[in-house]
Amino acid sequence: MLTAKQRIYAALEGRPVDRMPVTSLYNQLYIQDHYAELTGEAEWQMHEWLNASPDQHTATYRKIVAAAPFEILQPQLAESHRVRESRRFIVRDGVMCREDTISGEVLPVSTVSGHARDYRANETQFVYTARDIDEQFHLRTAQQQIADGQYDYVQAVVAEMGRDRFILTGGVVGTLYLCHNYLGLTNLFEMLAAQPDLVDYISQKILEQNIEDIRAHASAGGDAIYIDDATATNDMISVAHYERFSFPYMKQMVDEIHRLGHKAIVIYFGGVADRLEQIAALGADGLSVETSMKGYVNDMVQIAEAIGDRVSLFGNIDPVGVLQDGTDAELDAEIARQAEAGRKARGFIMCTGSPITPHTPLARVQHFITQSISA
Repeated sequence: MLTAKQRIYAALEGRPVDRMPVTSLYNQLYIQDHYAELTGEAEWQMHEWLNASPDQHTATYRKIVAAAPFEILQPQLAESHRVRESRRFIVRDGVMCREDTISGEVLPVSTVSGHARDYRANETQFVYTARDIDEQFHLRTAQQQIADGQYDYVQAVVAEMGRDRFILTGGVVGTLYLCHNYLGLTNLFEMLAAQPDLVDYISQKILEQNIEDIRAHASAGGDAIYIDDATATNDMISVAHYERFSFPYMKQMVDEIHRLGHKAIVIYFGGVADRLEQIAALGADGLSVETSMKGYVNDMVQIAEAIGDRVSLFGNIDPVGVLQDGTDAELDAEIARQAEAGRKARGFIMCTGSPITPHTPLARVQHFITQSISA
């Protein structure tokens, strides 16, 4: 019988597996949303866990993995040594608080665990010329990130569990989306046509940072690194713009991940049917696509037939309509349908098409795992 690590490697390399592998990418977010359910602790203790020593953090992480045994683990990134060492958690007037031991500031912490928050993309333009981005861009090297302690938890999990577990040490977001931090999201799409050279220049700067982040991820050990190519899908940009503003940067990042001895997983939250040839040409090991929604269709059969033996696929089980809200029979049927489609691919890993929702109970996740294993 294969270990989880061997099984995922086999699936990503197109070799036979002993049974269906199963995971949910971005499962570090699932853990935050379900910390109390997974650990038996109070919800607010997630904040302590995310500021604990690496040994304490990993001990709790083992309990979490035992409760939801996905076959790709994605440990949490850590706050810096300085931040963790300056925090302690106290009860003041019956309220759980975080105290800054340096400044003395005391702030209440949320009693509800989770990563979800209200979010709006930047719509303000801060950069108008190449000189502007030169002045505003500050590279943070891999060495700086490692020295700060950002990868302490990842390194601890790799050291303790990496022998038989496949570990996704983290990832980066595609350069196209990150341009919005400087240009504003709406402006960005207009500037693909109006000022393409400036978008390229900013993208190259972002690529430099992403390469440093990839090197930091790889330094922690583990097995794979992902690239989330946000807003590069057919509901957002044309194939021509994908080829100009996404593909060249994605290819360099995939190549760097491979140079560092890791597997590369590319993630697309949007429609991909019209650009599968280009995505396959990236040379990534695994491809994860979102559930069909918002007017586009990501069908596993079509995708598997289109990419053939060039890249292995992750499933895209609907995390809301099927996993969260569907009946057991509906979930089981969709797992079986996708498993059959996956047999047309080079390799296949059962997976959700987006992160597991805060309203999906652990029992449902465990059913998803056990049913996928037997598919």
